[in-house]
Amino acid sequence: MALLTVKNLTKKFGGLVAVHDMTFDIEPGEIVGLIGPNGAGKTTLFNLISGIVHADQGSLMLAGKSLIGMRPCHRSRAGIGRTFQVVRPFDMNVLENVMVPALTRTRDTSKARKAAMEVLEMMGLAEFATRSPGNLTLAQRKRIEVARALATQPKLLLLDEVLAGLNPTEVAENLPLIRQLRDTGVTILFIEHLMDAMMAVAERVLVMDQGALICCGTPREVTSDECVIKAYLGEEDPQC
Repeated sequence: MALLTVKNLTKKFGGLVAVHDMTFDIEPGEIVGLIGPNGAGKTTLFNLISGIVHADQGSLMLAGKSLIGMRPCHRSRAGIGRTFQVVRPFDMNVLENVMVPALTRTRDTSKARKAAMEVLEMMGLAEFATRSPGNLTLAQRKRIEVARALATQPKLLLLDEVLAGLNPTEVAENLPLIRQLRDTGVTILFIEHLMDAMMAVAERVLVMDQGALICCGTPREVTSDECVIKAYLGEEDPQC
């Protein structure tokens, strides 16, 4: 059984069709990339899956159970975790930032603290537990964002441009982390504009353009697809 099943998912904002008739599956344990030109609808798709916005039509299933009509908090409890493009940590220290989402899984603050520290250790942030996020680098703050999502114990983790703004060295240091997260049992769907990074990590890639899914395949298949090339170059092809 697929972990995530998306079928005919559509979202309109007035006359703009942000997501159009999207259909795809994600299997347990996959690392799936999501790419497309700016404005293609990638983040809107994440918002639909996480429940921040509601679909106009179509279905969303997580492990065979419908997500339609569920609030974001309930989807989180069901197993959807996500990060956001803009990192906005709470005005707390690093440990407390991760404890807040951990408390959605337990009312016991000592258990939440322990769970948060385990996540920080996994993310290489334990030494910064008592530090303010504002005193850390962008790469470290991005890791805090991922840690907060992991603290909700997701089955499916949605990563929205977690490598954006990082220098080449930081990108290289963070790429293995995506594989490590998958190896802990978390399935990953991630948005990324860095094609080299996508090619290095993703096992399968979904390509969106103007709200629609135009290609799905291995990174090599996708990067050689004519419709994908034309979408990024801004050219029209009647067959695409």
